[in-house]
Amino acid sequence: MEYRFLSTSDEKLIETSELPLADGIAVALRSTGYSTDDDEALEVAIVDFDGNELFSHVVKPQNKEEWEASEATGGIAPSDVEEAPELYQFEEELSKLFEDASIVVGAHMPFITSMIESGWVTLPSFEGFDIVERFLESHSSADYPNEPAVAATPEGIAAYYGLPAETPTLVDAARQAASCYKAIVGEHAEQREAKGAAYWERYEQRKYEESAEQRARDEVIAKRERNINRINGVLWLCGGMIFTSIIIQMYQAGGDMSIMVVCGIAAVFCYIRAVMNIFSK
Repeated sequence: MEYRFLSTSDEKLIETSELPLADGIAVALRSTGYSTDDDEALEVAIVDFDGNELFSHVVKPQNKEEWEASEATGGIAPSDVEEAPELYQFEEELSKLFEDASIVVGAHMPFITSMIESGWVTLPSFEGFDIVERFLESHSSADYPNEPAVAATPEGIAAYYGLPAETPTLVDAARQAASCYKAIVGEHAEQREAKGAAYWERYEQRKYEESAEQRARDEVIAKRERNINRINGVLWLCGGMIFTSIIIQMYQAGGDMSIMVVCGIAAVFCYIRAVMNIFSK
């Protein structure tokens, strides 16, 4: 399938073009299948953005004992992982790699994350980038020239950027993800630059004007809320004065003390609410 860059929003163009190109990692994973509920990881590979191998291990599933050979498994059979360690044994190493990374990239990142965490590995918070999802957002296919692409694979994305499409090992798949990520960021940067300095000057001016208009709208809303609060404060103050008057009249007439106590509590509550409303920002 042929792809081409699809006109994207200025905000997305800026966001993607400014993503980090250093100190990140790319992750690739093989599993017993594609279900996040039932399947488990079989192999995990991680490289840095220079393609250096940081982590590569075949692991034994904790619950699944049998699975069919498929593209997901990469040909890994149950007998191949019988003596392999389980994924949770690498939790400290994996967590450190994710924690130290400026960004974590891969193909189908939600699935990768789910498979790792289902192996009893608690990952730290990290910024993730799904190369397939972002590519689909910013590219159209030959069949749908004015709409986002409807299908893409890591191999297809790599071919689009002129990168090696074959991945003999999972480490190679991680390297492919890193290369595709850098190509996507670079393409967005090129598209951003192609619009020219004058365009971005107008963009900044427009954003400033929109921001000024939003600040003005916010100030009107805030002023209206302050006025409403002050009106409510006056009403609460009136309520407090009414209860105070009732207390005075009942005291002079020798009224029931318990009722006066209740009115006193109500008066204090009204005065507190009045102060809170009148002096609110």
